[in-house]
Parts: sequence; C-alpha cells; structure tokens
Amino acid sequence: MKRAGVRPLLPAFAVLVGCAQDVPPPTQRDAQVGDRAPVDQRAGERAASDARVDATPDQPRVCTPSWTLPDVGGNNASCQPLATDYLPGGTDTWDPCLCDTTPAKYVPFNASISTIARIAAFESMMKRLLTAADPPASAFVDAKVDFTQAEGLESRVSIREDEHVPAAAKKCQEMTPAEIQQNPDRCVGPAKMLPLLNQAFADGAAGKDPLVSAARIESTLLWFLHVSVYKEATTCTTKAADCDSHFAYYTGGDDRSGGKGLAAYVKSVSSQAHDRIFDGILAVRCWRDLDGATTATNLAVRDKARAQLDRALHRGLALVTRSRIKAVHSACGKPREALWASIRILGGALDREATARDATAAAAIRAELARSSADSADLVALDQKLQAVFPCP
Repeated sequence: MKRAGVRPLLPAFAVLVGCAQDVPPPTQRDAQVGDRAPVDQRAGERAASDARVDATPDQPRVCTPSWTLPDVGGNNASCQPLATDYLPGGTDTWDPCLCDTTPAKYVPFNASISTIARIAAFESMMKRLLTAADPPASAFVDAKVDFTQAEGLESRVSIREDEHVPAAAKKCQEMTPAEIQQNPDRCVGPAKMLPLLNQAFADGAAGKDPLVSAARIESTLLWFLHVSVYKEATTCTTKAADCDSHFAYYTGGDDRSGGKGLAAYVKSVSSQAHDRIFDGILAVRCWRDLDGATTATNLAVRDKARAQLDRALHRGLALVTRSRIKAVHSACGKPREALWASIRILGGALDREATARDATAAAAIRAELARSSADSADLVALDQKLQAVFPCP
C-alpha cells in the first residue's frame, strides 16, 4: 500500500546542533572542553578522530547551524514489510478489522486519553529548554513543573518497566529502592531514567552546562516514550484502554499525517519509519478489535503485532540517533557536547535490542558510546554499526 511522503516536522533540539564559527585547532580545543584528557595523553587519538570526522583534517572544521536533522537515508526502498505484518487497508494475511477502513487514523477505545496530556507536557518542556542557545535556570525550574504535574510524566517515569525484560517477582512500583537497583533493566524508569532526569534538572537550575543538561532531559524522555509505546501495547492484553495509551505515547493523539512527541522526531528523519510505526500501532489495535475479550486470548496475533511495532520503533529511534551522529560533523562547542550527550543516551537505549540482534556489533557500539567526547569517538564506525544493526523498520 503506497502513501505519499509526509513533510517532516522540526524537533526542538534540531535548531541547536550547530554554531556559526570555526572550531579551533586541536591544541586550542583542549582548553575549551573540560571532560577531555590533557593533550599529551590524547594527542594521537584526537588526531585520528579529526581525520575520521573532518573531510580535510589539515583544516579547521567549519561549523554551520543545522536547522534540520541531517538526512541519513531513512527512507530505504529495499525495505519491505514481512509476510506476517499487518498492512492497514492493504493485502496481508490478517483477518479484516476496523483499521482496514481507517488506515490513517487510530480509533480509540475511550473518548479521553490521559496520555495525551503527558505528551503536551513534553512539548511544553522542550519549548522551554530548547529554544535558546543557553537556556536560563528558570527554564529548568519551569520545565520541572511540567514534568511533575499530577498523573504526569514523572508519575510514569518513576514506575516504568521495560516489557522486553522478564518480569521480576514484584512490580517495580512495589519494590524498595534497593530492590529496584537489583532489577535495573526491568525497572528502567526508576533505576536509570529518573536519576538522569533529576540530575539534569538540578544541573540546569544551577546554571551548570545548561544546553547539555537540556539535551539529557530531552533524550531521556525520548527513551521513556520509546519504551512506553511497547509497554502499553503489552499491558493492553488485560486493559484495552492501554492500547489508547500506546498510540498516544507515540503520536500525542494525532493521526498518521500529524504527530507530536516521538512521532515528530521520527518523521523528521524518515516518513517511511514513521508510517511503519503507525502501521504497527494499528496492528495492535487490529488485534484488539479481533480479540475483544476483557483479557485477550489470541496471544499469537498479539505477539505478531508487538513484533511489527517493536521493529519499527527501534528503526525510528536508530535513525534519530544516527541523524545526531551526522549532525556532530557541523557542530562545535556546547552544541557539540550536547549532541554527544544525546547520542550516548539514545544509543544506550538501543543497546538491549542491538545485543539481541548482533552481540559483536553491539559491543563495538558500546565501546564508542563510552568515549567521553565526540572527538575521541569513531563517529563513522558508530553510524555504520547502527545502520547495519537497524537496517529496516
């Protein structure tokens, strides 16, 4: 089923990934980047990195504003749906369902979807934090208010479980802090995401690396949204309204042609990846239309829908990550540091799936993400590994 391309939206962070000045030669850059080792320890490694990053390593890198995320070839004509995939309104092996008559729209179970307000809060936070080259301390204070609204983002981050990971003996929200730390992969929200967010809010409010702190907040919340879409698609098994939430965590309540939150970021780099995620969302809705019991029983169809959605979600997040790797080439100073902070968080969010697909490539990706700065990483190799592991939605 063919669809016309959609004009990408502009994620907030995209306007801040460049600076209009030349990067100083390596010997001068050391005095400007605080997390880098002294010249005599890293000169050789940095020289190699400059040769990888810059087209002409004997010349200073020219930094230009990147007003959109760079094209990383996200629309791959060779990518085709699997034989088991649901194609809304198209020819597939699925039984007919309501989504075949509304391929551009999700039909909710409930008229009101509380998750939409959480995505609106995310959008508000990004407007506060990512509309200035150096967001003021007050922006972090105000963004924290958005984050901590009753039944808002913080309330869900603090209990978010990753359904890719086997369940623990207790729900994470019932665990002690010590038990949460013993189950960090399952209890990903309270164990990993919330500490990152709290530290970034505190740093930003104190005026410490505000652009980097803003990037950490944005990227951690994108990670949260990514995990939440799959989580709600899973718990929809016993609570049909969670299907509505899985849709809203991706789109903010918009149909296929729109998209807020995570959908805006994916669309900005690939209309194909966005369409495949939306197809996966409708696959979940189609399953729940065909399996209408209070507790779903056709788990084989559910798992086909979840697998289709999950594959597309990982491709979308990988493309957003790769676009930021490419953007590093034309960024310098604090925007460059902010991009690298974002890449490390988003790349880390992909690690579990990358390891499951190709453990060797995942180890190489982790090694590059462990670098303290973009200048010490092999950005070309990092990008190529992500492309190889996540080639299609």
